[in-house]
Amino acid sequence: MESPSVSSDFSSETHWEMAAKTKMGKYLTRLETDFISKSLDLSQEKLSVMDVGAEAGRFSLLPQNSKAHVVSIDINAYALRRLKQKSRNVDIILADARYLPLKDNIFDVVFMIEVLDYIPELDQALGECMRTLKPEASSVLSFGNKSSIKAHLKAMQGKSYRHSYGEIMHCLSITEFTIKRKLGYSWVPLGRTSQSSLVSVLTALEKIFGLRRIVRYSPWVIMHITRHSRNMNPVQMHLESHK
Repeated sequence: MESPSVSSDFSSETHWEMAAKTKMGKYLTRLETDFISKSLDLSQEKLSVMDVGAEAGRFSLLPQNSKAHVVSIDINAYALRRLKQKSRNVDIILADARYLPLKDNIFDVVFMIEVLDYIPELDQALGECMRTLKPEASSVLSFGNKSSIKAHLKAMQGKSYRHSYGEIMHCLSITEFTIKRKLGYSWVPLGRTSQSSLVSVLTALEKIFGLRRIVRYSPWVIMHITRHSRNMNPVQMHLESHK
C-alpha cells in the first residue's frame, strides 16, 4: 500500500489532535466512541477496518486490542505520519475519500467520522464506502446537519455545514445502505474547540432532555449503516432503509 513521503520531524500535534483534548473535543470523542462500541463488535479476529478521514488516528486506534487489520486514509500526509508513530500496525494511505485506491468488497467496517463535511461529492464518497465494504458489512459515519438551528446560526456568521439530513438520507438510499441506528448530538451552543466550563452541564442537559433522539434537526448526526446484501430484493431494500 502506498505511504506518504517521509519527513524528519512529526513531533507537533495537528490541529485536530489538539481539538480532541479540549472540553468540547473530549465530549464529542467520548460520544462518538461510545456509539461505535455499542454498534460494532471490534473484538472479532481477522476484522478488516478502514478509517476514512483518519487524520492522526482518533478512531483508527480503537480496534488496537483486537487482531484487526486497520487501513487509515487521509489527504494529510503529516497527520498520517503522526498516526504511524502511534501504531506501526496501522497501514496508512494518502488518498481522497472519493477515489479510494482499494479493491471491492474487502472491509468488514468503515469509519467516516467528521469527514463528510469536507466532501462536496457526497454520492462519490458514500459510493466508495459501499464499494469497498463486504456485503452486509457496517459503516459508522457522522456529519454536521445543515437542517439544524445551529447550522442556521452559523450561516449568520458566514459559516455553515455542508449537507442536510435529508440529503444524507437520500444519498444513503440511492447507494443502497440500510440505516441500523442513528443519534443526534452537539446541541451545545459552543464551538468545536471550546474549553468552557459549561460544556459538561450543557451536554448533560442534552441527554436528560432527550435531544439526541431528535435526529432530523440535530446539529450533528452519527449513524450505523450496513451495505445491502445483493440478495435483497428492491421491496426489502425500501423497507429496511425506512425503518
